[in-house]
Amino acid sequence: MNKNSIALFLLIPAVLLILAPLISFPYGFYTLLRLIISITAGIIIYHSYKNAGGINEIIILFGLILILYNPVIPVKLSRELWMPINFITSGIYIYGFFKIKKNIG
Repeated sequence: MNKNSIALFLLIPAVLLILAPLISFPYGFYTLLRLIISITAGIIIYHSYKNAGGINEIIILFGLILILYNPVIPVKLSRELWMPINFITSGIYIYGFFKIKKNIG
């Protein structure tokens, strides 16, 4: 997976995270969202570590996201708390998109 496809990969979770608090979905959607966020965060961490040769701010931010959204030991919060967290996480994904795009060109 090249950096360009990783950058585009960041937009899918960002859009889902913006939609999640705005529309009332069934519980299964949120479980799927946790899985998607965890997988994408793990992939981003792996590629960022491999390309940077060490730990940087992207790895730290997405490591925190991976811990918060992990589906194995889910963090239970109310809907009111998840709403701002989802928006912040979406912002981090968008930040990661621009950071990776900047490093490409």
